[in-house]
Amino acid sequence: MKTALDSRPVLIAGGGIGGLAAALALVREGYNVKVIEQSAHIGEIGAGIQLSPNAFAAWMRWASARTCAPGPSTPTRW
Repeated sequence: MKTALDSRPVLIAGGGIGGLAAALALVREGYNVKVIEQSAHIGEIGAGIQLSPNAFAAWMRWASARTCAPGPSTPTRW
């Protein structure tokens, strides 16, 4: 982990895919990050995400391969 040039904490409102991706990128740059989310629990809400090849490549650089599905998947419920 790097040491950030600015020591002020970063507050991210929203624990969705965008907020968590931003938090992960900032933490890896050495920032002190706090994510706030209005939901009491983080879990499946029935929605999926579709990533373009470039976005998926970026996600794989950020996240462990264990956190991702092994490939394309088909919804099991509608």
